[in-house]
Amino acid sequence: MTQARSAHAGPFDLEDDDDKKKQEKQDQKIEAAPAKDPLVLTKHKAYTLAECLSLTERNHPNLWVGRARLAAFHAQLDEARWAPFFQWNTTATLGVIPEIKGTPFYTAAPANLLSTKFTDGLNPFLQFTINGYVPLFHFGKIDWARRAGEAQVRAGEWDLEKFRQEVRRDVRKAYYVIMGARDGRYLLNEVRSKLEKAIENVQGKLDRGEAGVEETDRIRLEVYRDQLLARAGTPDMLETNGIAALRFMTGVQTNFDIPDEPLARPDVNVAPVVSYLSAARLFRAEVGSARAGIAQRNANLELMRARLFPDIGIDLRASYSTAPSVITQNNAWVVDYFNRFTYNGSLTARWNLDIMPAQARVNGAESQLEEARAFERLTLGNIGVEVESAYAAMLETRKREEMWARAEKKAKGWIASVQDAIDLGTKEEGAIMEPLRSFVDSRLNHIQALVEYYITLSELARVSGWDAAAPQK
Repeated sequence: MTQARSAHAGPFDLEDDDDKKKQEKQDQKIEAAPAKDPLVLTKHKAYTLAECLSLTERNHPNLWVGRARLAAFHAQLDEARWAPFFQWNTTATLGVIPEIKGTPFYTAAPANLLSTKFTDGLNPFLQFTINGYVPLFHFGKIDWARRAGEAQVRAGEWDLEKFRQEVRRDVRKAYYVIMGARDGRYLLNEVRSKLEKAIENVQGKLDRGEAGVEETDRIRLEVYRDQLLARAGTPDMLETNGIAALRFMTGVQTNFDIPDEPLARPDVNVAPVVSYLSAARLFRAEVGSARAGIAQRNANLELMRARLFPDIGIDLRASYSTAPSVITQNNAWVVDYFNRFTYNGSLTARWNLDIMPAQARVNGAESQLEEARAFERLTLGNIGVEVESAYAAMLETRKREEMWARAEKKAKGWIASVQDAIDLGTKEEGAIMEPLRSFVDSRLNHIQALVEYYITLSELARVSGWDAAAPQK
């Protein structure tokens, strides 16, 4: 299977011909090439960075984990909202009982009838009971339980945002590594082609016995060509790893590719470091999660304090039982367990008197709140260090990229000057070695610096929580 790619015209092209000469050379190659059977190319869809980010936010497993966890927190919040008003239970009993006649004063059924054999004549018995509690005044227990659940939901939302910031950084890293790897491969292929041409020219001069050309000139060119070939596998490895990572993160397993474009300097306006520090205090997921943790621990503390006080509410009960084989008792002083319907309601105070254990729970909640506050201070300090470190790394890679760009440009001019001298016959083919080696080193280092510049910008966007600070394409 052959993967179709677009023409990749990078800034490292060594040819200085104008467009007309390039077109003439291309036409000559087409005319001289033998006729071949047409190739069937499998076109892979090229996903832009924006598309990769969008697909990743829909399909990355970590984000699915975060959404599922957040849904569980919402369910717990709903439980905290409704549970206090659904303190109801019911019991239904269906059984059999013997025939019982008489009254407490004129009984016609001895007590041993209640222990009769199951095979004797028995009749059905049904009892249904329902009771519940409606809270009226609860000293804030319901409100604080709800606030604790809301804070837990906010913490879950910030955890999801943390996953999102991390995966967006990972997508950008893989994307730019692929672009840098392709630039490196095109460079090595072009330089190798130029070395093959120089080796061919030197070999021709040696065959003709021309003066000024030695066997060592050809050997030097061949050694450098082999050194380049030894590095040719690295771009393929990096591209394969990057494509595999993007396929996993985006969920697109087939026909996946990214645009085949040269890696240029990122068009990003770098703000002062204080802007990133301010953004981190607002948008960094860990900070939001720490603040939600404080709110949750504070609500839990107030809930523990409220549980020191009673609950006041209305207690409602109703019961119905029937046994057709039992004589109904109509005496107010006799409780008829077999045939009756009762209901009642009362104002009730419920108070759990485990005072000392409850006070211990309050002390524990206070300690947890202090722990959350300390964790917030730790988080703010850590993100300050992370932002300043990422900012310094970004400045270093930007400066390095600028210097390697200058060196690459000068080396390219050096190659052109030496090539002109070779074409005029004032220098031999071996003279191209030094400027070519300098250009390759400068260009490869420039590509690496560009990739690291993109990665450090992406990392700076993550640690500050300011996604707009990262390259958007």
